[in-house]
Amino acid sequence: MATHLVAAPEGRGWLRLLRRPFIGLFYLTVLAVGIGTPLFTLSPPEGGIEFDRAMFRPLEAIDRPADVTEAAVSLPHSFRVPGGGRFGGGLYRLEFDHSPNGPEQWSVLIPNYSGRILVRVNGALLYDSDWTHSGRIVTLIWPDIIAIPAPVLKAGTNTVEISAVMLFGRKSYLSAIHAGPDSLLRPVYQQHHFLLVMLPQLLFGWQFAFSVMLLIVWAVRRSEWSYILYAGILFFNSISNLVVIVPEPLVSPQVMQLSNLTFSWVTAMLVPFAFSFVNRRPPRASVLFAAFPVGVTTAFLLLPPEIFHVLNWYVAMPVAWGLTCWAIGVLSYAALRRGNNSAHMVLGATLLSLLMIFHEAPILYGSVGKRLFINPFSIPIFMLLSIISTVLMWRFAAALNAVDQFNANLRREIADAEAALRISLAREQAQERAIALEAERSRLTRDLHDGIAGQLVSMVALSRRTDAGVRDFGIAARKALVDLRLVIASMAEVGDDPGMMLANFRDHIQPQLRTLGIALDWQMHALPEGAGWSSSTALELFRLLQEATMNAARHSGADRVTIEIRPTDDGVRVMVADEGRGGASDRPGGYGLANMRRRALAIGARLAIVSGPDGTRIILDLPRPTARGR
Repeated sequence: MATHLVAAPEGRGWLRLLRRPFIGLFYLTVLAVGIGTPLFTLSPPEGGIEFDRAMFRPLEAIDRPADVTEAAVSLPHSFRVPGGGRFGGGLYRLEFDHSPNGPEQWSVLIPNYSGRILVRVNGALLYDSDWTHSGRIVTLIWPDIIAIPAPVLKAGTNTVEISAVMLFGRKSYLSAIHAGPDSLLRPVYQQHHFLLVMLPQLLFGWQFAFSVMLLIVWAVRRSEWSYILYAGILFFNSISNLVVIVPEPLVSPQVMQLSNLTFSWVTAMLVPFAFSFVNRRPPRASVLFAAFPVGVTTAFLLLPPEIFHVLNWYVAMPVAWGLTCWAIGVLSYAALRRGNNSAHMVLGATLLSLLMIFHEAPILYGSVGKRLFINPFSIPIFMLLSIISTVLMWRFAAALNAVDQFNANLRREIADAEAALRISLAREQAQERAIALEAERSRLTRDLHDGIAGQLVSMVALSRRTDAGVRDFGIAARKALVDLRLVIASMAEVGDDPGMMLANFRDHIQPQLRTLGIALDWQMHALPEGAGWSSSTALELFRLLQEATMNAARHSGADRVTIEIRPTDDGVRVMVADEGRGGASDRPGGYGLANMRRRALAIGARLAIVSGPDGTRIILDLPRPTARGR
């Protein structure tokens, strides 16, 4: 009967959420902060003059107001502009009374505005925002403080005129205005400047650097598509702040306006990233998402500004919001239905970002309202990106920890296996030594039986003969002694050195030849490493050389015997030669040459006997395997 494993039901996501109070508290905190964001405002300057009303009329050109009657408006103030690259602006006029109170410097503070502004005091142009930054980025708001030179500031009534211009967008925005001593206004300006200018610059550098780092991480872990997708999101989002980093004169206006379109590239990657982030396969239609940013950018480059303006705000932006909602839905499902903790963190950060952006987005579409004191498109997105970055790096660190733990376990298992192998090897070596000892014991027993025992049997037989003399007993005893010395010489501890083995044989044979009045000409060349022989092979070789040498000494009639050892291409050659009468051959009843052939065959060597009028040569070729100790 087949058995099926069925996953346990996860239960309803909301019930699980209620059972996890920490997550519930997390979402309540997000909602509270997001909804209450407009309540967090910077304190106004303590002193000076605050303008909450101004006289306003539209502009037909940067220096030409429309021929209409001024109307009083409240500050902050927004007004619709044509957008799409067409000129749209308004002129604000304010008046304040100034009584000279010493040499203290006065300034005009504009906490935040969008687009481009020109500030005149008593008709003198003191500031144009194009001198310091671009006004073409819709989502960026700026602070500025304009010092009023002493010759311009006069006692009595002073007039401040602010021309606000917006070329790309739906709404121009100007906050309340302050005039007063510079020492009172500048600390407030510095706070706004940090939040609205410096912080986006830091975010630009952070996002770009982190995108490069994630690209490197993806190069290591190419199966994790969330890293490369998120690197692209960071990269394109950082481009939206390009104007904050690069002065406008260095970049063409068209490139500046293109930075407003990076939202299409970012949102096109959101859905594939959301699926990859929660370890789900993205839909096959994800490849079509690339058509969205390509289409938006192409429309910007090819269509007239008026047509593109309508398509961008009323087609592209809703599509971007739709893709964003889709990505949020994927994360919500993973968090609330699957209990994915990482998705909970990202979903909470996304919710907070959306709540903060919702406070701001209506103003871009023409609604009246007060803009946030922080950059709504940098700070919340920064929080979202920071949390996602933290989660991704946590995943990468967890993967590295898993690899380290695996390596540690693997090293421990390898160490245990090595220890077991060492124990097994020691056991096998002990067994091999025991087997080798037994084999050597058997060989030694066989050699003693075949050699010395045979000589002793011969001596016993001689003792039973009545005609045997002392000389016969001496010859038999010498033969037994010679064979015993050969056995001992073959067992000498000389390692794997064939030269030392043969030197033992020379030390053994030379005294015997000297007794017979024969000189030994010993010629040994350098032999290859590892060419030594086992003790059994050495004994057979020694007996063969013993017989060949003694035959030459006794039967050749020569007074010198030459033994030459030299390496060959396939082993070692040993030659015993004399310059005697020759005539060495097999004789009836003789076993000398037959014994030598038998011994050569036993050690795997080739034996050649060359005998003629100029002497006899016994040539023994030991092949390389035999020379290594067969």
